[in-house]
Formats: sequence, structure tokens, C-alpha cells
Amino acid sequence: MYEVAFHDADSVLVAENNLKDAQREIDRLRGRQLAWLKMVIRHRGTVRDGYRSLVDWTASRLDIPHTVARDLAYLARRLDDDTIDLMQRGILPFDRTVSERRLLQAGASSADVAASADLDLAAVTKLATRFRKLSRGDERSEFERQYVNLRASDDGAVWHLSGRLTATDGQIVHKALDQRAAQIPPLTPSDPDAELSPGQKQPIGFTTRAHDDLDHNLTPGDPAGREPVVMLIQNETLAGQSGNTRGVEVLGGPRAGPQAADEVECEGRVEPVTITDGQVVDIGQTRRQIPRRLRRAVLARDRKCVIDSCRSSYRLQTHHVIPRHKGGDNTTTNLATLCWYHHHIAVHRRGHRIDPDTPPHRRRLLPPRTWNQYRHPTNVAYLSPLQQQERAYQTFLNRYHPQQPHPGG
Repeated sequence: MYEVAFHDADSVLVAENNLKDAQREIDRLRGRQLAWLKMVIRHRGTVRDGYRSLVDWTASRLDIPHTVARDLAYLARRLDDDTIDLMQRGILPFDRTVSERRLLQAGASSADVAASADLDLAAVTKLATRFRKLSRGDERSEFERQYVNLRASDDGAVWHLSGRLTATDGQIVHKALDQRAAQIPPLTPSDPDAELSPGQKQPIGFTTRAHDDLDHNLTPGDPAGREPVVMLIQNETLAGQSGNTRGVEVLGGPRAGPQAADEVECEGRVEPVTITDGQVVDIGQTRRQIPRRLRRAVLARDRKCVIDSCRSSYRLQTHHVIPRHKGGDNTTTNLATLCWYHHHIAVHRRGHRIDPDTPPHRRRLLPPRTWNQYRHPTNVAYLSPLQQQERAYQTFLNRYHPQQPHPGG
């Protein structure tokens, strides 16, 4: 039996009460955070800083998991100022408020929400799934939202296949792949350990079915080459004098501008062609703006999008921190891996720029040059959470002066 050495109170009960007090203080602080997030929403802070959502912005700025940031963003968009004030005063608990709001959103009545007070949070979440309707319209929406996405990796080494199917269509495809995979013979019949797993056989079955369809009407001698998907024609003199605002156009299409030229600088290749009096007089050597070996090295180093708090690995591509036309070089220190959103939308569409003074794996974006509201100061020293703790501890040591015993006793 555990004996309390210094007092007669139940130590576990004391700890429990203190934990509850601390939790109530956390709930009050969460209410204050919600009030500040309201201000971020009203001033479009996520757009200014180049984040795709309030969740990513919150996770980045507070250095918290996305699950917590998602709950904060969820309530910040749904609670009014009076309800947030109740939470700041410690009347409403944060986590239960999140669960109750999601229960209401799922279609539960106020009486159901009141009855959920006797359930723990996991049971409230499970209860919300029972109230969510699956109507004919929902099934129709699931059908319209199905897709298959097949894309090559950035270095061209592999292809990535993803998609979304309805319950019935997915079962049909799954059964067809299993049936084709069952026809694949073992690699080495004498070695059972070398047998392919079902997951390895299914892509082979998928590929062989595609081969069957393509080879059905195959004509011997058909060319297999393809032209690039997008070709930009650039008048070097005119484009150079105007900063790519003139003299750039899509082959067989409209004019293009500096953003399109910048994208080619990141992803494409250049083929110099000299044309005089309408005749091709010289074709230079094709060169990639970022050599493949260098691109693969940067991808291997970063492995995901390096924007602070971004967890996406969708269509990872390399980008110059300092652009080539502004003196940037083709080195690993001047290249960063970005996901499709931050590369194509934030940088090349909205005009954000990577802050070169941020850590290599926690990059932040500078607002566009046309942004006329508040801007973060540049050349700021960004500290990791460990560095922040070390600095706080050192500050404490500098301020701490222990009381020495008086010489006279």
C-alpha cells in the first residue's frame, strides 16, 4: 500500500484536481487563441502568407500538430464572439465544444447534443457518424467525384497512381485485378520465399490489361515519340529587354508572360534555335534549367515540401530560392522542394517568394510585391523549438539570483 510521506491527502486526487485546473486554464487559453484567429480570418492572413488553409497557417505559426490546428480553425470559423468569450472565461471546454459542434453539423438535434454530455469524446465522435446521412444525392456525388490520376514522379523514375471509386465500382476493379494477378506465375517455383505478394501482383495485372488494350489495334511501325505537353517560344531579344512581358508565347496558343517563363526556369528545358529570314540556321544544345542529377539530389534531401507546416508530397518539384535572373545559382543550397500547391499556386500564380533567411526545412513565404498590407520583417532569425527552449532557459539562468544565507545567521 502506498503511503504518503508528507501529508494525509490522497496524492492521486491532488494530482487529478491540479490537472483539471490546468486543463481549465488550457481551455481559457484556447478561447484566447480563437479570438486571435478570428482576427487572422478577417484580415486574410492565410492569403498574405501564402498558405492554402487556416489549418496550415495555424500549425506553422503555433508549431502544433495539424489535428489541434484543425480543431482551432474549425471553431474559429463557426463560433461567434460571444461564445468564444464564454470559453475565454472558462465556462466552455474546448475539446467538448469541438465534438458537440461536429455532432450538430452531422444532423443531431439539440437534445441529442445535451444527452452526449454523459459520453466520452470518442463516443461522441462515433455518435456523429450515425447521424450523417447517405442519400441518393450523396451517392450521385460520390460517383461524380470518382477519378483516376496517373502521374510521373519529378525525376521520371516511377509513376504514381491514385484515384477514387464508388463502393461498387471499386469492388469490380479490385476483383478484376485479383483475377489477373492470380494468372501471374511464380518467379521461382522452387523458392516459395521469392513469391510476389498480392500487392506486387496487382500493378502487374493492371499493366498487362493496359498492354492488351494497346496491342489490340497495334500497327507495326507506329511512332512512339511525343512532343512536349507545353512549348514556349521566346524571342530572346524582345523578352530579355522587357523581362519576359513581351516576346513569349505558347506554341499554337496565346501569349505567355513572366510567370510562365519562370515555371520553365524551374521545370523545363531550353532548346536555342536561331532563325534568320524565316529559316532555321542553327539549333543549339538542349539544356535543362535544373539538371536531373541535381534535381534528384534535392528531392532525396528534402523528401517533402519544405514550406513550414506543409505535409504534402504531391507532385514534388524543385524551385530556386533566389531566381536565376536575380543572380541565383544552380546549387543545392539555392534549391528547395515544393509541393504542387506551393509551387504552382503560391509562387507562380500568386507571386509569393521564398524567404531566403528561413531554415532550409522550415521555409516561409514572403507576400507578393503587390501586397499593400502588413509585411513580416525580413532577415529574422528563426529558431527551432529546441533553440527556443535553450534560449528561454538561458534567459532564466541570467535572471535567477539565488538567495544566499545571511552571514549573521
